[in-house]
Amino acid sequence: MTDFVFVGPSLSANAVEDLLPGAVVRPPVAHGDLLGLPAAGGDRVFLIDGLFMQAAPVRHREILALLERGVAVAGASSMGALRAAELWRFGMRGVGEIFRLYAEGVIDGDDEVAMAYAPAEEGYRALSEPLVNIRLALREAGAAGVITVDEETGLVETARRLPFRDRSYRALRDLPIAAPFLDWLAANPRDAKTADARLLLRSAATITPAGPADDAVAHVATSFLVSWQARSTGRRAGDVWVRGHELIAAIMLLHPDYPALHRRETLAALVGVSPSDPAVERLALAAARQRGELDHAWAPEPGLDDDERLLRVLARGFGTVGDQTIAAHLLPDELTDEATLRAAAGFVADAELVNARLPRPDPHVPQTRRRFSDERIDATYARVWGVAVEDLEPAVWDRGLGSLEEFRVVAEQFVAGLRMFGAPSFPRTEHS
Repeated sequence: MTDFVFVGPSLSANAVEDLLPGAVVRPPVAHGDLLGLPAAGGDRVFLIDGLFMQAAPVRHREILALLERGVAVAGASSMGALRAAELWRFGMRGVGEIFRLYAEGVIDGDDEVAMAYAPAEEGYRALSEPLVNIRLALREAGAAGVITVDEETGLVETARRLPFRDRSYRALRDLPIAAPFLDWLAANPRDAKTADARLLLRSAATITPAGPADDAVAHVATSFLVSWQARSTGRRAGDVWVRGHELIAAIMLLHPDYPALHRRETLAALVGVSPSDPAVERLALAAARQRGELDHAWAPEPGLDDDERLLRVLARGFGTVGDQTIAAHLLPDELTDEATLRAAAGFVADAELVNARLPRPDPHVPQTRRRFSDERIDATYARVWGVAVEDLEPAVWDRGLGSLEEFRVVAEQFVAGLRMFGAPSFPRTEHS
């Protein structure tokens, strides 16, 4: 069993080791971190801190995917408390006071646990005070008779109106009603987030995976999740980490057999037979003719017979995706062997090394691509694919992408590599 703890400002790595010896300590969790986590059934994942401005926050489906495969997931203190309150019914465990406040609806804003802090190399030093810490300290002071209920409410509201980066006990000093509270706080320091983080790890032995009493997790593997997985996993090629998304894109765009294999897989999926069935095209044509009129804009090439035009309409109309939904299921089985994946990864790594030497664009100008014009991208791939530039769009469809613009977003990263090294050499398949 392996324990993974995602933590930052709420608790130090040394404190984690003291409370849960042998735990694997990770930085605050962000979108994608759980998808690349080597966690299996029986392992435990403890979410404490997480990113939400510096990077996209951890998504609910990432946690549900872990729960679905039998990993115990628990949260407290910060992002962990928030996600646990949202997913407790599906088996994510929550611990601590902050979790209860979220679960009971007393608080509901992400900004309750938000705080500014220094980077990891400075030990995640706190630069602001989370609102929930201020709220709970004021509540305790009220219970001790230090301040009245109205004063407690007023000070919470004052802190709430501040941007989260500016929240601190110091910011309350100019308010006369805050003086008794701040004097009391100096003698009774309180950090609810740290206390809850400690409680979570002390309670680790009681954390169990989702069970029969929890709502079943269903429909987790959406197109979004599988595309996130492609962006969050990968392999190393030399000194370069190649993401699965780039690996898949390279095979889609550059393997000479991809169009034929992808067409066969798409048609087979439409009629519910194996791609190896020799009757795939005949069955697809019969099914299409039963449907009635289809959009022949997907087959603009002149001189096609009726059967070929209809097959192209089916393969292109049902077999194309956007640049954000590239995932492993788009690779036919023949193109998932180790030799093919290694060749693709090597090319992607080489292309990225070339990209790193090119001038960087202005980082302040929002843009989807980095260096090359549409004309340069189109001309490069037209040459590699052996088609005229004006005929590029149908070739893009045959590579599984739905438009020229989506193609250019994906294809731009390989242009420098193609111009420097040419297309990668892939192992032959039966379609070669």
